[in-house]
Parts: sequence; structure tokens; C-alpha cells
Amino acid sequence: MAVIDEAAPATSWITTGEASRRLAMSSQWARVQATRGVLRTVSTPLGLLFDPESVERLRHTRAAGSPAPHEAA
Repeated sequence: MAVIDEAAPATSWITTGEASRRLAMSSQWARVQATRGVLRTVSTPLGLLFDPESVERLRHTRAAGSPAPHEAA
């Protein structure tokens, strides 16, 4: 299940499309990572928003050659 942080300002959060673009992966993959708790998200009436810091953290992890947590053997 996605992490909901109602205290975080939603204006700095990014859309699913932007998160998937930054990660060079599909929107579905980004949503799966949110469900697994790898990416922080907040639900809004218009949909899911992603914490850009958690997206960048995962992007750097993947760029360094480390698999996403669900990809680890």
C-alpha cells in the first residue's frame, strides 16, 4: 500500500508520469514501487503524487547498478 503523508506539502510532489520519466520506467512500475513502500506517495483527488526525493534516491540506486528492492535475489 502506498504511504500517505498528509503533513507533506503536495505542491512539491510530482505526478506518476513525471516519476516514471525520471526513473525511465513505466507508470505501472512506479505505482508498484509505491505499493511496496519503495517510493513515498500521497493520494489526492486527482491521483497519486510521488515524493521527488524518494524518486531521486531510487534513480541513483538504479544508476549505481543496485536493483530496486523487489528485484534483489
